[in-house]
Amino acid sequence: MLGVGDAATDVAASPFTIFVLERNRIMNPPTIGWSNFARINSTAARGNSYTTLNANRVVELVQEHWDKRIPGAGEVGKTERKVLVPVPPTGFFCPPRAKLVEGLPLQSQVVVRQPGEDPYIETFTTPEQAKAHQAFESFPAAGAEIVCYSAEALLENDGKRTTNDDWEIVCILAREGGLTPEPMKPLAMARNMLQKPGGTKGEYTAEEFAESIYYWSNRGVKVREVLR
Repeated sequence: MLGVGDAATDVAASPFTIFVLERNRIMNPPTIGWSNFARINSTAARGNSYTTLNANRVVELVQEHWDKRIPGAGEVGKTERKVLVPVPPTGFFCPPRAKLVEGLPLQSQVVVRQPGEDPYIETFTTPEQAKAHQAFESFPAAGAEIVCYSAEALLENDGKRTTNDDWEIVCILAREGGLTPEPMKPLAMARNMLQKPGGTKGEYTAEEFAESIYYWSNRGVKVREVLR
């Protein structure tokens, strides 16, 4: 009987061998954990996609749907470093946002995503302000993807791992509808492409940058609490 290692050199693997390898691949998904970054930032209070499911259940969903993963932004067809794993949307919620209405108070704050990264300016409104101006919007997800980075990708640009797992969850992407995942935000794309602190290597086209800028310019205002 052929072993797993034999299939690599077997020019014409038998249907049974292919079945066994496929079964093993599905039944033995990689180990997956939560990064500290994802645990801290995947909340409505931070203005990001979030879930009401417990952390262990999210890991189980990722493992159950691992064979459906697709390359992450900037990976050009590769699934060895950064992937999006589509999961059932029940229990996931889109980032809260505010419609653009006249008189809506906005704030800007200098923030860093995590220690060691470059600061940037983030503009937002608070939930109280958005609701007072009847601009607040919050939606359950119609689609959800979990972004996972490999251990190797996490260590790029002096990055850190939270766990000893093969992969870590770095964020939740929940969307209102459609089959196409939302584009990465322009600043995140730039951070990756320039390999700045906190970024992981990625290549993007001018069209991808333009699509991202245009898409996010029409998404209203971020709603979050004031960070202290």
